[in-house]
Amino acid sequence: MPSDARASFSTTEIVRVLEVFGIGGLQSLAELPAGSRRAAKLVANCTRGSYLLKRREVQQGAGVERVRYACSVHRHAIEGGVPCAPLMTTAEGDPVLVEGTFVYEVQGFVQGQRFAYRHDQATAVGAALARLHGALASFRGGGASPALSYCRNPTVVTALRTIASRATTAAQGTLCEALIRRYEAAAAHRWPELACVTHSDCHPGNVLLDGARVVAIIDFDSARVAPLVTDLANAALQFGLPPVVGSDPSAWEPRFNEHCLRALVRGYRAERKPPTGTSASIPPLMIQAAIAEVAAPVARRGAFGPIDGWAMLGFVDRKTRWIEESAAGIATLCGA
Repeated sequence: MPSDARASFSTTEIVRVLEVFGIGGLQSLAELPAGSRRAAKLVANCTRGSYLLKRREVQQGAGVERVRYACSVHRHAIEGGVPCAPLMTTAEGDPVLVEGTFVYEVQGFVQGQRFAYRHDQATAVGAALARLHGALASFRGGGASPALSYCRNPTVVTALRTIASRATTAAQGTLCEALIRRYEAAAAHRWPELACVTHSDCHPGNVLLDGARVVAIIDFDSARVAPLVTDLANAALQFGLPPVVGSDPSAWEPRFNEHCLRALVRGYRAERKPPTGTSASIPPLMIQAAIAEVAAPVARRGAFGPIDGWAMLGFVDRKTRWIEESAAGIATLCGA
């Protein structure tokens, strides 16, 4: 089973990265325990400002090109007026440093607050997502975008079958089969095919706010060409959920914060008219996004972060069942 240890920088790496990206006057360093544990992150406070250092281990070739693609999308969003973290470059103008199997990036560190489950913040997030889609509609970068999204993705069902093979009780096997049936039923729904490059990971950890103003959309690692509605549906899922209280998924509320859900979609609609059929397609896409988010890590590690995999799957079952039963009401909220 993969280690839970968080990746970190060595002193030699820090000196090397700061040198290559032309950053001097180091004053202090602080680890940033956010996002994937396999991606080392560090905040370097320097005389000219603060910077986020990021390191990932990738396969050469396609892996490196994938990182470059994400950087190109990030840069295009900045040029389109979308609030994002500044991208730093090497003396040669390269946004990445590749050494061995490691790829390093440096961005300006943006101060901001996390989403506080306020409807005015949700409105701002929806509007920012719409502006991002508008900016990325003209992106003509290389072909390093991954082909598969969370929707109609056969690897999701494969992951659930892998989990089912480890079941030790009949109830666990039944749980996996229920999630497979719900995922496949949701995938059978049609949705608007209008596509462009999307962020594909718009959640509260990737949007920084100052009150009701979005100061930065961050982390373009999952950017890909996909139907626009898949990005909006995932954002509606992530920002429409109530805050999680405690660490026991059995106590979590599967229902949505209706004010935030409606506000996010209204904010999007105020900036950009979504294609016909968007509202009805959001609930089945939410179901697929919720299941896909959990299936892969549980299949790989038996857990979702620090949470027991079976407990998390039980919550996803309750949440997606509620979405399925409330689809008409959710569609109405999203069309308001």
